[in-house]
Amino acid sequence: MKKEDKKDKTLSMEESATAYMKTFTSQEEAERFNMIENINKTDMEKFQLFCRMMRIGKMLSSAKIIK
Repeated sequence: MKKEDKKDKTLSMEESATAYMKTFTSQEEAERFNMIENINKTDMEKFQLFCRMMRIGKMLSSAKIIK
């Protein structure tokens, strides 16, 4: 096996390992999973998420409700 082929196989395995959908048996299990994921985020990821939430909040607060 060539070195390039081995590298391509490894790369495709890594990509397929990250593309999955996690299912949970209970709400508590889902909340625990999300809490652990959020704790493991870097400070920059947390800051970017905070800024995104602020932008969404600002956008929704100025929205006009039409019935």
